[in-house]
Amino acid sequence: MKANYGSYISISTVDWHGKAAIVLFLRGCPFRCPYCQNSEILTGSDLVEIKTLHDKIEGSIPFISSLVISGGEPLMQKDAVKELARFARKKGLLVGIHTNGFYPQVIEELLQGSLVDSFFLDIKASVNDPITYCKVIGCYEHSLALEPKEVIEKITKSLDLISRSDADLEVRTTVIPGLVGSKEDIAAIGQFLSPYLKDKDKPYVIQQGLPENAMSENLREIKPFTREELLEMAKAAYPFLHNVWIRTKEAGNERVDFELI
Repeated sequence: MKANYGSYISISTVDWHGKAAIVLFLRGCPFRCPYCQNSEILTGSDLVEIKTLHDKIEGSIPFISSLVISGGEPLMQKDAVKELARFARKKGLLVGIHTNGFYPQVIEELLQGSLVDSFFLDIKASVNDPITYCKVIGCYEHSLALEPKEVIEKITKSLDLISRSDADLEVRTTVIPGLVGSKEDIAAIGQFLSPYLKDKDKPYVIQQGLPENAMSENLREIKPFTREELLEMAKAAYPFLHNVWIRTKEAGNERVDFELI
């Protein structure tokens, strides 16, 4: 078996909060988000034997407790993800998946096989506005053959599957000036997420996009939202979600204490 390989981080403490992980980035993604930080692996081919990735995992095992499979969108490579997850399981590692939620059928198979401990799911904009959602994922700028309604339906199904499973779930939204990040945006996302997250106290993370590394050159000169601005966004989510975090370059992960802001 081969995987379309992008890159890896041998030891990361930021890709799974509270855990040390090896992170494998697989190539390919159906989206073209203009703020994407990994645009160099959205396309192209670098096929490697799966044993090459097994060896990378083995090399990090003395220092890690988990494997994170990211991308791109790793669930485009279902068989490779399953094999890597099985291998990590045999080695006693936890398995986490970063995903945009576009492949609910793969998520369902992974859950049925008890292959994943935690999903990190991107909700990129308000699902009440499929046209804007598709703008944020680059549908129009890159003429992607994606139907807005289908995109929303698949992401919602993925969220439902994970939230009803035993796997952990972190939902996050990357905020970028001019794309997503108004209080109205975050309130709408929070309201949508409430039935899936609130009763189970699952975390919702508002994360600071870093435009200087964006795929779209038009974004690279924009100043990112500040920590204080993210705290204001968190307030907009609070009526619907109480386990809200912000993630910034300067302060890392912070759970918001709404009694103090």
